[in-house]
Amino acid sequence: MQVKDPSFVSVDGRRMAFDEVTPAEPRGVVLLLTGLASYRLGWWNQLPVFGRSYRTIALDHRETGDSDVTGQPYTADDMADDAAGVLDALGIHRANIIGISLGGNVTLRLALRRPDLVDKLVLTSTFAGGTSYVAPSPEMLGLLARPGWDLEPGERRRQTYNAITGPGFAKAHPAVMDYIAQLGQHRTMSPDAYMRQLQASSAAPDISGQLDHITAPTLVIHGDADPLIPIANGRYLAEHIPGARSIIYPGVGHVPILERPDEYNRDVLAFLDGQRLT
Repeated sequence: MQVKDPSFVSVDGRRMAFDEVTPAEPRGVVLLLTGLASYRLGWWNQLPVFGRSYRTIALDHRETGDSDVTGQPYTADDMADDAAGVLDALGIHRANIIGISLGGNVTLRLALRRPDLVDKLVLTSTFAGGTSYVAPSPEMLGLLARPGWDLEPGERRRQTYNAITGPGFAKAHPAVMDYIAQLGQHRTMSPDAYMRQLQASSAAPDISGQLDHITAPTLVIHGDADPLIPIANGRYLAEHIPGARSIIYPGVGHVPILERPDEYNRDVLAFLDGQRLT
């Protein structure tokens, strides 16, 4: 597997890495924010497709992928400020923000902290946290706390995705699982950096009571078989963000961007383009 060199911008003296695809006449900007211990390469099904119509940027969070390691504790609010800083550094005044899992929570925080930057939101397999949070099973919580550090990085990632995707997905899609294992060997996150990002997610300030302050048009996408962020979290978002629309994928786990990429891409582009959602 060959990974192309990323582009970089500086935010508060730190390099933030991203990949970008831009058409000749973009309809707008899309910023893709990924989940815990994941990085920009996880958007391989979306970046080229969204990039046909929109200037599309897939970002590595701090201490993830090719972005700089800081070695210091931080919060999910800091991650939202990082994303805003990247947009500011690139001279982008408005963007559609698409986040999955932890990246979706960061997307919510960005919309609350910098509403001036946000056109539309797509919240995928994510949560508001705080008092609204519905936790996964103890087994899933154990996987988050101890993600198999004794395993080879690719096999660790294969094990994780086998656990968080929907029933039967891994067995039915061996080529996808092989590619996920290959991605896991690129810029592997250290245990210390992983724990800092996990802490940023789990100790984030409660924003569940602020969802009615979000004014951007919002689409919530969730799989009804998500074992990591149970669907009750997505339903809470759809019910408490004014005017939010919701799509539920039957039998899909935590990663619809790879479990149902064609449907996901179709639904997100329809929403961004102002079309009726099916």
